[in-house]
Amino acid sequence: MIAKEPLNIVVVGVGLIGPRHAQHVAENPETNLMAIIDPSPKGQTVADELCTTWFPSIAEMFQYLDLENLPYPDGAIVCTPNHLHACVLAELAVKGVHLLVEKPVSTSLGEAKALKELAQEHDVKVLVGHHRRFNPFIVAAKELLARVGEPIAIQGTWALHKDDEYFKMSPWRTNTRLGGGPLLINLVHDLDLLQYLLGPIQRIYAEVMKKQRKEYPDVDEGACLTLRFKNGVTGTFLCSDKVVSPFNFESGTGENPTVPSDDQLLGFYRIFGSHGTLSVPDMTLYHQDELLGKSWLLPVSKSSLVGERSELRQLKPFTAQLQHFVEVIRGRAEPACQIDDGISALLCIEAVIRSIDTGLPASVGCPSEVECDYTTLRYKKK
Repeated sequence: MIAKEPLNIVVVGVGLIGPRHAQHVAENPETNLMAIIDPSPKGQTVADELCTTWFPSIAEMFQYLDLENLPYPDGAIVCTPNHLHACVLAELAVKGVHLLVEKPVSTSLGEAKALKELAQEHDVKVLVGHHRRFNPFIVAAKELLARVGEPIAIQGTWALHKDDEYFKMSPWRTNTRLGGGPLLINLVHDLDLLQYLLGPIQRIYAEVMKKQRKEYPDVDEGACLTLRFKNGVTGTFLCSDKVVSPFNFESGTGENPTVPSDDQLLGFYRIFGSHGTLSVPDMTLYHQDELLGKSWLLPVSKSSLVGERSELRQLKPFTAQLQHFVEVIRGRAEPACQIDDGISALLCIEAVIRSIDTGLPASVGCPSEVECDYTTLRYKKK
């Protein structure tokens, strides 16, 4: 059934990302910020700032709506700590609320697969929030990828220095079991993008980064990977949240307003091909197109494929993602990033961790092979 305008959207969780989502919902003419849901005092503060209703829990929201005979929300944006995603999504899905969930869809592959079945059972659409697929730099890279000819290799980096306050404000980030660490929080973004651009990853070998934060023994600080894609493309990727570096998605694209951007930053991704090399985010193509043949003895030309980087930054990925969510709820589009895509990214992270534990290359599984685990969802398949 097509919902009437505006769509009523609730935001669950007001950590780092929740307030940004809420602001976008409040600003979009096709959506109404129906409520903020979070048990903390910050939840009520954010709700007051955005002139909306606050509920400490999902259960209390539904109880209030039932008591007042009011309709349920059309959609929910879930931004809770990673380990709570599954139970929160299930609680909303059984009420028929369409879902946009911050990545990862769950910290457990079995939970993610169970959520897929539960959502299908209740005719609920789920958009996994790998929002960088909507980033204008990635949109441009995907459109321009053919300029490199046949992709052969990829080189990527995500490296910066997270401060102590980042961990103190959300202690779950200091424990890998709870979804903390740059592998689950940050690398999962990049592996999703690499698969979005180049296809499924087949095999991963990983070496964990040297430990510096001795006070947080239960969380990683990143890893260095070698990758093999199913289409034969190979690559390397370096991920670290404890080095001083501008070579990361946030600095290069200006996507996150809390991270200083760098307009001069060259490729955090370099895609090497038979006809050229594409550097992202500067969108520079290195090529020998004007020559009859290709040779290391001849000069390599450099061409800029886009205009000013500041112009691309005017296109906000969160805005585009929210608009896509609106289209999904209205039945005009299928989710651009579905649960299976989220599971695929998690399977890559699982392979990274397995490789670190064994010291061997690890094959990346297939979403269809994952078995459902309803244990923590508190709901069973009919």
